[in-house]
This record gives sequence, C-alpha cells and structure tokens, in this order.
Amino acid sequence: MIIKYIIELLFDHECVIIPEFGAFISKECPATIDYVNNRLTPPSKELAFNGQLLSDDGLLVDYVAKRENITRNEASQMVHDFAMESLAVVEASGTLRLDGMGILSRVTDKDYVFQLDDDLNLFGDAFGLTSFSVQPIYRRETYQHIATKIATEHKAKNTLMTVHDEEQVVKPHRVNRYNYRWFRAAAYSMMIAMVLVFLGWGADKSNSKIASWNPFFYSSPNEFIAKHLNAKMDAIEFVNVETLPTIKVSQPFALKTVDYIQPVDAELLKPVDVDSYYIIGASLKSDNDAQKCVRKFKNQGFDGAMALPKNDKGNVRVVYELVMGKDAALKRLEIIKKEYNEAAWLLRKK
Repeated sequence: MIIKYIIELLFDHECVIIPEFGAFISKECPATIDYVNNRLTPPSKELAFNGQLLSDDGLLVDYVAKRENITRNEASQMVHDFAMESLAVVEASGTLRLDGMGILSRVTDKDYVFQLDDDLNLFGDAFGLTSFSVQPIYRRETYQHIATKIATEHKAKNTLMTVHDEEQVVKPHRVNRYNYRWFRAAAYSMMIAMVLVFLGWGADKSNSKIASWNPFFYSSPNEFIAKHLNAKMDAIEFVNVETLPTIKVSQPFALKTVDYIQPVDAELLKPVDVDSYYIIGASLKSDNDAQKCVRKFKNQGFDGAMALPKNDKGNVRVVYELVMGKDAALKRLEIIKKEYNEAAWLLRKK
C-alpha cells in the first residue's frame, strides 16, 4: 500500500523521503534513439535511493493520511511499520523487492543500488508512451529521376503544367537576311573614312605640320614612329660630361651580421603525460562488497568499472574507469565528483 503512494508522489515530486528508511530521488531523462538497434525510447525518469536521508519532511505521511482518510498519527505509524519491515528484509537478504516499482540492493552500509522496473515510467508528460522499433528510410530514386517521372506523367495527362512547359520552350531566333540597319551603319562608316582620307590628302598638299601626324600616309607604322622619335631627339640638348664636377664616394661602413635565434616555445618542451590513472570510487575490505559496488557503477553507465587487487592494507579499491593522461583524468574526476561521488580520487597506474 505504501509503495503505491510512493509511486504516485514520484510523478509530481523529485524526492520522496521514507522516514527512518531513506529517500527516492528522481531525475528526468530525454528521449533517446538507439541507432544500432533502431529503437526509440520516450522521455522518462531515472530513480535512485539515498539511505542517508532519514528525516521526515511530512510529504509521505500527509499523503497517506489524505488517501486513507485517517489521522496523521495513524499514517505515521503505517509508514514507520513499512520502514522497519523494509530494513529487516534488506539486513537479512541484501535486496528488497518493491512490487510494481523495482528492486533495491544494498552495496555497503550506506550505499544502495535501485533498479527501476522497465514497464514503469514516472515521467507524467510521457504517460502511455512505450519504446518502439523504427526502420530507416532509404531513398532509391534521386531527385532528377523523380522530376523526370513527374514531368512525363504531366505530359501524358496533357495538364496545364504541360501547356506551360511547352510555352517556355525557347524558339530559335529567325535572322532577317534583309536587315537594312547593318547596311546603314556600314555606309556611314565608309563615308567617315573617306572624309578622313580627303582631309589628310589636303593637309599633305598644303605642306602643313598636321600632315605629319596622319598615319595613313606612311608605308609602315615603324616609319611613323621613327620620324617622330628623331624629331624629339633633335630637341635634346647634350651636356659635356668632362665639365661636370666630380663626386667623391666614401667607403660604406661594414655592417656586422647578427644571427637571429628563433625563440623556443616553452609549451613544446613540456613532457607529454602518457601515464594512465584510475578514478577510484570506493575502498572496501570484502571482495563481495567490492563486486556489488562494481555492479552499481556499471548500472550508472561506467562500463569500465572494475575491482583492483588488494593492496598492502588489505583493501579492495573499486574503479569507475581508467583514463589516459593526467589532464583528461582530472576533468573526468571533476564530473564524477559533481554527479556521482564527491569522495572519488585519482590513482596512477603503475
């Protein structure tokens, strides 16, 4: 009966405390897609158990009293009896089966592992949704093939789209063989050329200097360039080099060469850390307790969790994972401390 009320409270609350026993803490998880198995899982809630939260916040007792229509003292006694029975079962067998909810396993005196039933989804917004298989869609036809197929079907049906496409067909441009505009332009060009020739002939007969700049009256372009170049050379005044003052040139200073030394990047001289580091989550005396702790870590998602051999003091250290490089190990340690275990530490692999 108490288990039913705990489940109902977990739909709307993140934490439900059972006085003298512990607390169930929920965490929302988004929907996930398993691309390997082609399976989609709806959003849900993960559930964990904390055996150190024992104080009564009144949530469960008040809810039981309201649902059972009894006094608060009677409801508190019911919750107390449930807590004592559950503690007795856990102390005797190490596991407690909560019908309709899941299985609670004890790893150490204060550490527990809770396995939620697969058919129970405590996320209210995803009520009624179940995981299902999805099949990937493979397109066999390309866009060009689809476009060609659609165009063919439209032409076969003689639709408006077909008529529009036929209108868009570019027709060859018809050339008019009797295009008088070209004849008119050619006639004007010939007239202008003839005028220029007559003007040059008249200037040449009049012995004008303008005639020398008419390139049409030279046998070749080289003759035209040579004539005007000689005219410019005649206008140049030559100076006697012997009359120019002498200039003394002193010996230039010899510059000392300095070798440039390329600065060395200090980051390149740092040694590369290639050591491996264990992220330790617990140190236990018993091998059985260590194996339970390993299973707990694996349930939390650490597939590389393992138990190291006993050390000189007889303790078995349980590892979350093995990380290459000290910087990477420190980053992973910070994440594990924040989300899973504040007492985790590093151990360099020998």
